[in-house]
Amino acid sequence: MPLHYALTDGLVAIVAILCGLALARAKHSAAALGIGLFGLAGLIGTVRITTGLIEPLAMLHKGTSQLGGVAGLVLLLSGTLRARGFSHGFGLSLAMAVLAVMFTVIAPFGGMILFVIMLVIGLGLSVSARHYLGAAGYLLMLLNIALVRQSSYFGKDLSWHIYHLCVAAWLFCAAQSVLRQRQANR
Repeated sequence: MPLHYALTDGLVAIVAILCGLALARAKHSAAALGIGLFGLAGLIGTVRITTGLIEPLAMLHKGTSQLGGVAGLVLLLSGTLRARGFSHGFGLSLAMAVLAVMFTVIAPFGGMILFVIMLVIGLGLSVSARHYLGAAGYLLMLLNIALVRQSSYFGKDLSWHIYHLCVAAWLFCAAQSVLRQRQANR
């Protein structure tokens, strides 16, 4: 794996850390943890590539990306709902994230479908709240999964970088949407 792959994986980690900190400061712990899981995947990918531990960390990176991604999106949507005034505890958010991970472990293709459904829900929540930056982020991520991820059209290197750039942009947009919804409901 070429060293330049670490650049955009690292960008995902940096964006997730910054957005997670902003969400945590706004007392949006579920959304902060959710975005943090995406950042953890980016960090593991960066370490994996920069240290040359490509094979030894491959399963950890894949598992964190897939299972952490499903859990992270559940937590991010939970934070979005909470920002919109839907009252529920952090424990319920964590329980839903665990259930989503368990479902994904049992039925990986079902987990992928669940992830797409949750992106559509995030898009709908953002549009209904008139937070178009968040909506643009969710739409970007849907297109990213459908058209960019491992695309033979772009080639391996470009596909890798576009995919991770889109993930970083989506995380930023989604975090901003949660923060703006929280401010609008005060």
